[in-house]
Amino acid sequence: MTICNAFAIDELQLRIIYSIIVAGKSASFAKKAIHRLFPVETGETPFEVIRSFVRSGHLRSHLESSRTGNYTKIERALEELSTSEIDLATCTVDELEAVHGIGPKTARFFILWTRPDSRYAALDVHILRWLRKQGYDVPKSTPSGKKYAEIEKLFLSLADRIGMKPSELDAKIWADSSQKRRTT
Repeated sequence: MTICNAFAIDELQLRIIYSIIVAGKSASFAKKAIHRLFPVETGETPFEVIRSFVRSGHLRSHLESSRTGNYTKIERALEELSTSEIDLATCTVDELEAVHGIGPKTARFFILWTRPDSRYAALDVHILRWLRKQGYDVPKSTPSGKKYAEIEKLFLSLADRIGMKPSELDAKIWADSSQKRRTT
């Protein structure tokens, strides 16, 4: 198995699938859906399994039985990804966003967590809530276009000011948010 950026090919494939499924859902929900989608080790990569689901005409039914939600979007994204030539170890945000169902947050989330030194912000509800607590006027849900770029630039400058990598600040914000949910 080839190792790319410290992740094996199948690990990168699982991480992009997770990134797509987790959008708008909790981490535990997405992990459970992934385990239901790939319940046993087959010796095939996740994309090979997805391609076999597509060939048999059962990708949608596997997604439904795995309870991923957003079936149409996820089905199309996984089919496109599994048959593309995209190199998950080196792809750009633009290449990921060219895949149906992958937007700015999902593309950046994947790159941020597979390349920890990258300079991106996955603007989820936790990051946006944290920015509002810092006194910034940001929306409650993930923006798009110029507004996304503007808020991402703000987040990156705050990470620099604090002396943290964007991935470290993201992890800290998420952990703090998760801890608060567990104690309330």
